[in-house]
This record gives sequence, structure tokens and C-alpha cells, in this order.
Amino acid sequence: MSQFPSEVAFGALLQYAVRGQSPLSRRSRDVRTAIKTNGVLGSVAVIAHAAVRAKENLEADGCLSRLLGPDVTLVPMPRSSLIKEGSLWPARVICEALRACGIGDEILPCLSRAEAIGKAAFAASDRRPDPPDHYRTIRVESVRPLDSPTALVLVDDIVTRGSSFVGVLPHLTATFPGTPIHCFALLRTISQGDIESILDPVAGRITYRAGHLHRDP
Repeated sequence: MSQFPSEVAFGALLQYAVRGQSPLSRRSRDVRTAIKTNGVLGSVAVIAHAAVRAKENLEADGCLSRLLGPDVTLVPMPRSSLIKEGSLWPARVICEALRACGIGDEILPCLSRAEAIGKAAFAASDRRPDPPDHYRTIRVESVRPLDSPTALVLVDDIVTRGSSFVGVLPHLTATFPGTPIHCFALLRTISQGDIESILDPVAGRITYRAGHLHRDP
């Protein structure tokens, strides 16, 4: 069994309310859908616009500058399902949008899903995939000998509890020993209540102890 990290640094740019009923909370769920589909709200391409806001945070020396920068290598998180040729890979689209804004100097799609796994968003809390599930179903593709990144950022579209980050990180630490690795999601879930802003950059921690995950914030 791989050694899973007990603590993971992560960042997120936006938030959405899973159950909130205020107009803004409902709007945040439209943003979530647009991110999952690389869609447009009004005339705004949501992922590309979010990448610009992430760049603004870095330029203002905001909290995301602890994780992101122009010299990091971006690693897209595989989807929960198997990716078919031509199908959308949201995390890869996010990496491309970030890089277009000058965040990251390379995209390294070195991870793949060898076996489909249940979606956390659609599963009951006691049936969501846990870190061992993610670890077991992920494979590392061949990495070029010249791939020696100074820092890696594992990029996902949405972070709920952080199970996928914790489960996938052992693959990267084994492949790139000694390389600093951080995690970034464009959107984080707020399980209870309403939100006051969709744009809410944070840098926090995910802990995994005694089989329990906790994300803060």
C-alpha cells in the first residue's frame, strides 16, 4: 500500500454552493456546469475568464502565488471516467487556459485513469471514492528523460474533500522524487448554506488521518 500524505497544500479560485438557494448560490452552480463542460455564460468563456482572474491574483501577490507561478509544470487530473478520443478533459482545458495567461511553463499530461471510478459529486457521502480508490485506478504514462520540473501543480476542475488529490499524489512523488508538488482546483464545493461571492481565492490544507479527509477551507 502506498504511503498517502497526511497533509496536502491546495489552492482554489472559485467556490460554489451545493445546496444554497440564494440567487448567487444558484448562479454558482451554473458556473460549475460551465466549467465541467467548458461552456459559456452570457458571452464569457468561463474557464478562460477564470484563468485571467487567477493571473490577477498572482500579480497582486495573492494567496495563489504560494502554489502557482510562471515556472511550474501543470499536471491535469484525469477524469473519473475513461477518456475517449475527442472527449472533453476539463482539467486539461484549465491547464491550457492557465498557461495561456502565463501561469505554468509546461503541461505534463502524465496521468491516466486505467479504470473508471464513481463521481464523488453524485455519490452518497459513505460511497464516495477514497484515496486508495484513486491510487488504484491511476497510471503514470511514460515520462521523457528530460522531464525534470522545478515544481509540479496537480490541477483539477473541482475539489470536494480532496480525495483525488491525496490518492494521486503518491504516483507523482514516486515519479518525481524531491520535486515540490502542490494542488489547485478552479472550484471548491461549499456543502452547506449560501455563498457571498463566487470568486474567493484560498490557499489551504487537506488532511487525511485515520481514513478521514478534511479540507480547510
